[in-house]
Amino acid sequence: MIKIALCDGDAMQLAHMEALLQDYRLHRPGTDLTSASFSSAIALLEHLRLKNTFDLYFLDVIMPGADGIELGLNIREFDQGGHIVYLAFSPDFAVDSYRARASGYLIKPLEKNRLFQVLDEILERLARERRAFLTVKTQDGFRRLPLRSIVYGELAGRRIQYHLTDGSVVKGMSLRGSFQDAVRPLLAHRRFVLCTASFFVNLAFVEVAGPSGLKLTGGSALPLSRALRAEVTSRWMDYCFGEEPLNA
Repeated sequence: MIKIALCDGDAMQLAHMEALLQDYRLHRPGTDLTSASFSSAIALLEHLRLKNTFDLYFLDVIMPGADGIELGLNIREFDQGGHIVYLAFSPDFAVDSYRARASGYLIKPLEKNRLFQVLDEILERLARERRAFLTVKTQDGFRRLPLRSIVYGELAGRRIQYHLTDGSVVKGMSLRGSFQDAVRPLLAHRRFVLCTASFFVNLAFVEVAGPSGLKLTGGSALPLSRALRAEVTSRWMDYCFGEEPLNA
């Protein structure tokens, strides 16, 4: 089941989006998705505070009393992994959308074929993400962690601690070899990179990469070794702009 949130302060625009989603369901038989509509940023954020997150968010950029870009940043405090697509009457805010790690930016009035294309691409990304797991051996047995849920990992003692998007920490068993050898399968994925000899990070959650370290979505900070700074910064830029938003 794919859960979609629609947020627009204009009732007519919201109804139009709902109708397009219904049309998408009819033209993509077998697609299992559900949607919920919100007429304000406040209503959507109240929903998220109850731990009810979505896989995909369609957000109007300009709403009465609200800034859609700021709404996206607020959403990231509750949901670091959901995809965000912005809706606007002009491309003026496209660059700002990167601040919330948007997956798309569409120009109103929405064209059905363009919306369907964006939905197809994002749903395929979600399917790939849901198939990608890391199996971790813990004291309680083996546990499968979706790659999209891993924010960063660190070596503590002889155990790797995996920090997840829901705030929980999964602790692996004591290592027999090196940290680098243990995380090598994870580093084979382009979104993961070492930032020190004992830390790795999911580039999808990096907001700032600078001389003082890494700032992550949600407020966490990680060290960044001088020896790896150039590589991490380059990889982060490639990751950010290699998966450009699906602009109109």
